[in-house]
Amino acid sequence: MYTASTLRIKESAKNCLERLSRSDGVRTFFAYFPSCQILIFCSFNRQKRDAYDITAFFQVSDKIRKSTYRLIVSLLTKILNRLPLRTVLTIPFVAQVIGVVGVVGYLSFQNGQATVNDLASQLRSELTGRILQQIQTVVERPYIINQINANSLLQGDLNVATGEGEHQLWQQARVFPSTNLIYCATEADGAFLGVGRFIDSNSEMLRIQASSEATDYYFYYYEADSFGNRSFLRSQGVETYDPRLRPWYQKAKAKRDQIWSDIYLDFDTKLPTITANTPIYDSNNGEILGVCATDIILSQELNEFLQELKISETGIAFIVNPAGSLLASSTADPITDGTGENTQLLAASDSENPLIQRISDYLNRTYDGLSNVKSAQHVFLLEGQRQYIQVVRFKDSHGLDWIVVLVVPENDFMARINSNTQITIILCVVALLVTVFIGLLITQWLTQPLLRLSVTAKDIANGKWHSVSDIDRADVIGDLSRSFSTMTEELQASFKNLETRVDDRTTELTRLNQELRKLSRIDDLTQTANRRSFNSHLEHEWQRLLRDQQPLTLLLCDVDYFKKYNDTYGHQEGDRCLQTIANVLLAAARRPADFVARYGGEEFTITMPNTAVDGGVHVAVDIIQALKDMQIPHAASHKKQVTVSIGIVTIVPNKQTTPEAFVNLADRALYAAKSKGRDRYCIATHHFPPEVL
Repeated sequence: MYTASTLRIKESAKNCLERLSRSDGVRTFFAYFPSCQILIFCSFNRQKRDAYDITAFFQVSDKIRKSTYRLIVSLLTKILNRLPLRTVLTIPFVAQVIGVVGVVGYLSFQNGQATVNDLASQLRSELTGRILQQIQTVVERPYIINQINANSLLQGDLNVATGEGEHQLWQQARVFPSTNLIYCATEADGAFLGVGRFIDSNSEMLRIQASSEATDYYFYYYEADSFGNRSFLRSQGVETYDPRLRPWYQKAKAKRDQIWSDIYLDFDTKLPTITANTPIYDSNNGEILGVCATDIILSQELNEFLQELKISETGIAFIVNPAGSLLASSTADPITDGTGENTQLLAASDSENPLIQRISDYLNRTYDGLSNVKSAQHVFLLEGQRQYIQVVRFKDSHGLDWIVVLVVPENDFMARINSNTQITIILCVVALLVTVFIGLLITQWLTQPLLRLSVTAKDIANGKWHSVSDIDRADVIGDLSRSFSTMTEELQASFKNLETRVDDRTTELTRLNQELRKLSRIDDLTQTANRRSFNSHLEHEWQRLLRDQQPLTLLLCDVDYFKKYNDTYGHQEGDRCLQTIANVLLAAARRPADFVARYGGEEFTITMPNTAVDGGVHVAVDIIQALKDMQIPHAASHKKQVTVSIGIVTIVPNKQTTPEAFVNLADRALYAAKSKGRDRYCIATHHFPPEVL
């Protein structure tokens, strides 16, 4: 007999079944009523036209409930039975210790967090103040220098046209290493006088630059003595120069006030540079007399200051302009991108430092562009770690507008607090270990042999062959221990044999590689450098001397009538002749830097870096004379002995000339020497045809 509630549930199930029967396919209905502990499951298949008896499920619902209970109990029992007894006993103690550690750690963390916030704010304010003070010093110094030079020019102590008083500019450049160039120009005659820094032979030196009517308005570069006076003329420019037509002069003239230039990359150093321009006017009539200017390399002084600034362990500081270009940074990451003429200022969002990159992107998003940045403090979340940010906008009266960003990671302050928390946790862990130690002793004597075998197996897997199990037992574990020992000995012998074979093969491969490298760089016949080695050496020296602006001399030598020599005496004698000539060239090129190479066939080259043309002529004369003294017979030559023709070219590498063109000049000089009768040398100049000496 069913109760009233049961009958109502049954009636509801039937209604559900009727709705299911009106749909296609298989439909199911599932319900559980805890009040009467009844489970209902209906299924109807329209194609088979049958349905399960609902009452059957009413009758077995209680059995299902009991079976489910028994299943859960069984699963829990199996899980508990699989846990070691020591785990079951130690879990309550571990839970208590963990709870205490958690509460103490939480309170310590909260107090430390409040302290960190205050400390970070104070540190950021102090550091940004020091950075702003340093920037103010850096940007004021060029105008002070300009004003001193302007006063000297007005008082007659400094004469741009004659160079009188130029030692003053030299002293200023020497005292202030961040200045790249200090200079003045006059309106009346277009004269220019300055002192700039140059890199020569990997060392920095000051040189005086002058352009006036006396130099036909070409740049003259003078070396200076220890007092800043001209010692000798170093070099001369190739084009005339009128400073009055330059943007820095015209900009200051149009502004009629002190003004900064845009930030640009210095031509030589490729570092961010800015120019402070100060116009000079006649106090009587207001006419412009000239302009004094100072170029400063921002990164040289600001980078050094930021890198020496003690921010925090991983804190950084950087300076950008409103356009987003990176001007200076406390990190060692580059602030420029590209090489040579393609060098440009690196955007902060493209910095190699991920922190600078992410902070820059954050400020761009927050202010809708860096040009809208305002001085403020921020807290930025980076990879789950808070970053304290101080942003300060720096502006001066001459148009300078920079953004100073200071970033201090929270971890730099929390390290000590975290360390104390870790100590607390360690102490609690120690207490926990002491608590469970007694329980572990009970099971240790059972598991110790197996653990020792496990350690032995791991050591063998890691290559520790000396680890051998010493378990002396007569059971299966003892047999396993002895098997491990035997396997270890066999594997060790196999690996030693394999290592020996690998070492032998490696040694042989190294020897073959060395021989291959030698063959690829050395001419087999003459034992001089080959064409490939020459090209590589020339390219290297060209780039080095391009930076140093030092001369490079090349001798291109050709054996006269060598084909006739081969036809007359045979190729073997021809080879011996080439070997003799190679030895003559090696003996003539006495300096370690001189590089002798076989250019091809009977042609040889001598590359002489840091050598003027007279040095090349001296070597050429020695070669020609040495062959005359040797008197190698050559019946097919009009000289009746072996002679050579030599083409000489000397140039200070520049960006308008290539190494290929340089070699071509030497080849043309060689051709000229041959056309003049051979057994001589010919010097090529920039203005070909060459001159035969």
